[in-house]
Amino acid sequence: MIKTSKNKNVVEIHGCIVCARLFNVLAVYTPDGRLVDCTVTSPGGHIVSDDKHPLVACEHHTAREIGAYKIWKSQNVEN
Repeated sequence: MIKTSKNKNVVEIHGCIVCARLFNVLAVYTPDGRLVDCTVTSPGGHIVSDDKHPLVACEHHTAREIGAYKIWKSQNVEN
């Protein structure tokens, strides 16, 4: 008998955290909605590490530009 995963694969559209350019992202979620893993399926983007949400940035943005977003995000309270 073949066991299948209960995880859910979802194709989502996410904007670059620096400039808002749109990218397709394949995300894998557990049945309770927790992000397991994700990958960018559009050219020119890459995943920015985050435990809760798929985040994307264009390949040409610098670490400093991406870091500025992470600093800003850490100063805001999430609901």
